[in-house]
Parts: sequence; structure tokens; C-alpha cells
Amino acid sequence: MKKPFSFFHLFLLYVSTVCISTVTQAQILTSSPYSRYGLGELNLPTFAAPSAMGGSFIAYHLDSTTTPVFINQANPAGLAGLRFATLELGGQAQFTKISNTGTSLNKRNINFSYASLGFPLGKAGGAAFGIMPYSSVGYKINSTEDVPNIGTLNYQFDGEGGLNKAFVAVGQKPFRKQLLRFLRSSFRDTLVKYEKTARYKRIRVGRELLSELSLGASGAYLFGTINQTTRVVYPGSITYFNSKRERSVQVNDFVFSAGLQTHFTIDSARYHGRDTLKQGKRILMKEKVKIGFGFFAGIPSGVMAKQNNIIYTYALNDVGGETPKDTILNSQNVRGSIQLPLEMGFGLSFKKGERLHVLVDAATTNWSAYRSFGESSSSFQNSYRVSAGLNYMPNGLAFNSYLKRVQYRLGVGYTNGYLDLKNTPVTNLYVTAGLGLPVGLGRASDRAVVNITAQFGRLGTTSNNLLQEQYARIILGFTFNNRWFIRPKYD
Repeated sequence: MKKPFSFFHLFLLYVSTVCISTVTQAQILTSSPYSRYGLGELNLPTFAAPSAMGGSFIAYHLDSTTTPVFINQANPAGLAGLRFATLELGGQAQFTKISNTGTSLNKRNINFSYASLGFPLGKAGGAAFGIMPYSSVGYKINSTEDVPNIGTLNYQFDGEGGLNKAFVAVGQKPFRKQLLRFLRSSFRDTLVKYEKTARYKRIRVGRELLSELSLGASGAYLFGTINQTTRVVYPGSITYFNSKRERSVQVNDFVFSAGLQTHFTIDSARYHGRDTLKQGKRILMKEKVKIGFGFFAGIPSGVMAKQNNIIYTYALNDVGGETPKDTILNSQNVRGSIQLPLEMGFGLSFKKGERLHVLVDAATTNWSAYRSFGESSSSFQNSYRVSAGLNYMPNGLAFNSYLKRVQYRLGVGYTNGYLDLKNTPVTNLYVTAGLGLPVGLGRASDRAVVNITAQFGRLGTTSNNLLQEQYARIILGFTFNNRWFIRPKYD
């Protein structure tokens, strides 16, 4: 008989993935011209499953024992629901059409996305650690300008690199026994005895909200380098030398975030049917309904950074190579900080039994407070994001029907973006769809899911001589659930 997928296999697979991710840091993860600004294009903060629900994660809390459990590292409060050791791996492919009013260009990027390992902490907590990209820079932009008495100037902008995030997150329910204590108390018996129904309901809901309150905190180490080059080329001119600026920014520091979640359960409803004997009475629902709330905050902080700058003039030789002439600026290892903004948001969730899970997010980020080495940018604006999505699984216990155990996901999202160029915001509107495909026997102690997410969106606009990106992003994720530290009854 084959041995089950053990902790050793999970750990080995995780280490291998981290090694692969380290090798892939040299990849160009984006081709967006808008990655020229700030720290680049910000990567998805979620894994494959919530990404298929419009990227909604703030109130995303799984406490099911019949369906696979996923890691919600974006809001660490959701980790309190981890009941299994969970390994998440993922990669993505993005196909982009970049257009202006006259031309278009197609780009393709394939890269590693994330690796994370989560595990329960006691009966009311969970933790996770992992690695994922934080931002990506990858662009090549050419533009020309006709200058009187000089000729046609050619501007060339190139950039590559980005930042990575290695994180550790913990979630805990510190008051999980409050509801149980109330239900076992003499105070509860007194309320029932004297039919204080309204007061009983209020106290019960309040104790349940307190019992289900989960608090989470996350610390992440940001590291990476962004390289940017700007050239001004004077074709055919012998009067002026070309100029070149090479700038690199290296970041190594910690950032922190926190969150909370809670929910209450509706397990009965007032009867409105034809049976007169039941009129006005409350009856138990076939499927309980859970209404949840979530809050998330990315704490503003100044991350330490180091900057290198060199500006020099050069001429092109006979074979097209660059021959340096004069150095205008050469500053190396200049230390400073990059001020990251406050991010905060609220989320709602609606869960009916184990079949339907609906999420809604609203978040904002104070990008106007962004500073890089003490300098602000007029191109940055405060941004907001709204998203909604759902996860539907017909029957997680229908082992005689594979399609009923598949999870079907849909979502939509919109953000006004943090860039305001030429008085025009760079908005992003997208729709998502996905599947969670169960793999293996689906035993309670050993589960695996292949998550496939498709995202289709439009970033930017062709107005005011800007660029528009129409993109399709495919995310492939793998989720493994396994029980640890359980002593078998039989050897």
C-alpha cells in the first residue's frame, strides 16, 4: 500500500518551489509601460482561489471540514480557520495587447506566482509563511520629439526588476469559548424560562460575534532591485552628445499588516407556509447561513532603500557601441527610505451551508502619501478598489459525482488606480472566472485541489496620448491539505 502524502513530502516540495522561485527572480514578470512609475506594477495579493472571486479576500474565512481549506495570507485573520496543514503553489501566464490611437503591440509573460505553507495552531488559530512577488518592473518605451535647430530627439526608457515578499502571518480566535459559556450558563436558562426572546437573541448574536472574532497579524520582508535606464539620442548630430541615465533602487526592509474577521449564524427562520399550526413559529433551516465581516489594514511604513545614480554623455561608434564622454552625475550607495502608504478596507461575506460563498470588498490606499527618498510625485493619487465574487460547489460529499465536488467561481472588480497621468486616471476594470478541481480520493485527512483562474481586464486608456492594456491572465494553483501530528491507532 502506498504511503500517504506526508509532512516530509510537503516540506520537500515547498523547499523545491522556493529554490525555483529564487532562480526565477531574473524573469521579466510584466510588460506594462505603467510599471515605470513608483515601485512598478503591484502584483496580486491573493492566491488562485480568491483571485477567481474578483480578488476579494477581506472577509474570506474558511472553517469548513468538508471542503478543501485555502490560505488567506492577504488578511491574516482568515488563518484562524485553518484546520489542516496546507500547501499552496501557483504560477501565472499573462497575455497583453498594448495599444494607442494608431498602433498596438502584443506581449506575453509567464512566471512563478507564490508558494506558501500553512498549519493550524491549536484549536482556534493558524499560521502561514511563504514567498511571492510584491511588484514587477518590465518596460521598453520609445518616443520622439522634433526640436528646432537640433533635429529629432529619440527618448528610450527601459526598466526591469521588482520586489519580492517573504511573509509570516498568524491568526487567532482569542475569545472562542464565549458563546459556549453563555449557552451553558444559568443566565441563559433564566432568559429562556421567562421567554425573554428578544434579549436572548441579542446576547447570543453578540457572544457569537465575539467567539468567532479572529485577529491576525503579518510581517513581510521586502527585498529586490529595480533597474531603470533613460537615453536621449541625437541621430545624425555631431554637435550634441547622447545622454544616458542609469538608476537602480535596492530595497531590504520589513512591512506589517493586520486584520480581523467575525461572523454570526442564522439557523432558523419564521414559518410563512400554509400549515396554520406552524404559522409564526421559527423552524430550523436546512442550510445554515453565515454572515461575516472583515477589516484589513496595511500599516504605513518607511522601508530602507539604497539608490545608485549615474548620468553621462556618450557617442555611438562605427559598430553602434557606446563610447562614454563626460560624467555629469555619479552617486553610489545613497541610503534613504521609501514611504509606503496606508491601505485599509472592509469586506462582507455570505455563506449558505457548504455550497455558496459570496464575498464583497471595498478598500482604499493613500498613495498621495508615497515618498521615494523624500520626493513626492504629482502622478500619484489616492486609489480605491471594489470587488465581488462567489464560490459555488453543489455537494462536497458527492463522491459518486465529480462535477458536484468541483468549485465554480466568478468575480468582478474595479480600481481607479494610483496613477493620474495628464489629468487622466489609469483605471483597471476586470472580470474573473475559475474552477477548483478536486484531485485524489478526497479523504478528510488528505485533499488536493487544482485551481484554475482566468482574469480578463482593461487597464488604462488611449485618451490624452496614453496607452491602454487589454489583458488575459491565467493563474494555475495547487492546494494540498493534510493532517499532521495525529497518532495512528494501528501500526
